[in-house]
Amino acid sequence: MNDLDKLSNSDQVRHLWRLSDVPEHSEVLTSLETEYPGGAPTSTAPETVCIANAAKEVFLISTPAALHGPLWFHKFALIQKAGFTYADCLTAEPDVLEMLALGIHAQGQQAKKDQAEDARVKSSLVNESGPLSWFKKMIATCHEMGASDIHFEVRDSSTRIRVRHDGVMRHVMSIPSNVVLDGLSASFTVLAEERSRSEVAFNAQAAQACMIPLTFDAENINLRYQSHPVVSGVDVTLRILKTSVSTKSELMTLDKLGYTPQQVELLELASGSANGGVFVSGVTGSGKTTTLNAMLRAIATEGIRKVISIEDPVEYVVPGVSHFSIQRQSNSDTGKNPFLGAMLAFLRMDPDVGMVGEVRDNVSAQIVQAAIQTGHKIFSTVHATSALGIVSRLNSQAIALPRDTLCGPEFISALVYQVLVPKNCPACSRPATQVMKPAELAPYAEFFDLNMDALMCASDGGCPLCRVKGLDYNGSLRAGVKGVKVGAEVIVPDEPLLQLLSAGKDIEARNHWRSQRTARFDDADTLGKEAWGHVLYDMSRGLIDPFYFEKIFGRPSLFRQAARIRA
Repeated sequence: MNDLDKLSNSDQVRHLWRLSDVPEHSEVLTSLETEYPGGAPTSTAPETVCIANAAKEVFLISTPAALHGPLWFHKFALIQKAGFTYADCLTAEPDVLEMLALGIHAQGQQAKKDQAEDARVKSSLVNESGPLSWFKKMIATCHEMGASDIHFEVRDSSTRIRVRHDGVMRHVMSIPSNVVLDGLSASFTVLAEERSRSEVAFNAQAAQACMIPLTFDAENINLRYQSHPVVSGVDVTLRILKTSVSTKSELMTLDKLGYTPQQVELLELASGSANGGVFVSGVTGSGKTTTLNAMLRAIATEGIRKVISIEDPVEYVVPGVSHFSIQRQSNSDTGKNPFLGAMLAFLRMDPDVGMVGEVRDNVSAQIVQAAIQTGHKIFSTVHATSALGIVSRLNSQAIALPRDTLCGPEFISALVYQVLVPKNCPACSRPATQVMKPAELAPYAEFFDLNMDALMCASDGGCPLCRVKGLDYNGSLRAGVKGVKVGAEVIVPDEPLLQLLSAGKDIEARNHWRSQRTARFDDADTLGKEAWGHVLYDMSRGLIDPFYFEKIFGRPSLFRQAARIRA
């Protein structure tokens, strides 16, 4: 079949919905972007793009409207004139073409300069003579990127360094493992706070933890260090905790974290009562401690109650709060548990409000129970998969608080579950109707009655506003995100709910909570809604990509039955 024969099969043209659907190629043919019939195009949004693979076979990609139009045939003629082999024609979504076109321009002179600069920075990081200097420079580089976590994945000879940025893992670089191990060893042994180290010296064969304080350009941060040996190496994760006053003012408010006004009001009421527990749950890295400190900061600002926090170890320093920083040794027994001593001291120091970093065992649970039952307000985090799941977790064999105690009328002030969701970049997000297939969008209309025209998707390649220099976006899907926000459920239990939970009727308790919903999913009212319902509201405003909804909660069909329950 010759090239003209291929043109006749227009009914077989494949459509590219996403950047990942684009055929493997080695270059975008910029030489074919310089000639247009009638002069240069009036729009920066391309109608056609030509790409070539290593065999010099060219794919001619266009919008459906431009297929077999004047510009399309002009490009086809240029392909033949330039001596390339015509492979196929394809149609694509506008943002796919725009991302390919972005490659046309971004991989010009400026991109070459950026690549050279990245290579220079990476070389200087590897060749830095002192392990401590290397470590500090590596942390500064990742901190400037806006990373929340830094991952060192050390294997035999090479270490992959990745960061979590806007809730998504991104590759930074790979460097020799000996450089990384020297830097990690020096930082753990020399830079870590003495009382925070789980062991005296660095050991790649043991799980270790510590806190490492650093200062960059007058900004104070803490690194929460956690390591664990793996096959052929060790993984080390550093959580970046911003402790400067300037950053606290940005982080420590519930509304800025993403809670709705209704949820903020419920949490303020729960925090303001004299006793009872406010328990915040979520997966690792969901911002639980940040939320607790937002509430603590509001209480401490009033200045009329004594506030003490007990953490393992302290992550954020809140003005007006007395922080007890402890480190439970990995090999310690209950009789030598420093957490127990700190909690007993707390009860003797005339506090009004206490924050316990995490209820993780029966020792911490018993002290929390004693504090609440003696008239104190307690805040804590719990690892659970829902707000109502907190009760089941606290009643589990590992923690063993009785349900009749948990579900007493004054024990629980509020139950909270939260997730962190990447937000669409406002500059490059695209209407979901232009990105997703109709069959992919249909469940959001069918099950949740959302307006499809209001939904937005993050672009695959991002844009200058959201792309971060130094991060590897190769092969990324929906990379056009900027910032994260909370999606949450906040439950202040009523008497019927407590009775169901006390009786162990957890499914009935969940249905009771869902039955209180009166608002649509595109309404800000979150009564009776779980965290996924809050995120659906944010989706309806174009803030969240359905792609990330499904990454966090699963396909919308999973919530078909739950979505039907309402008052």
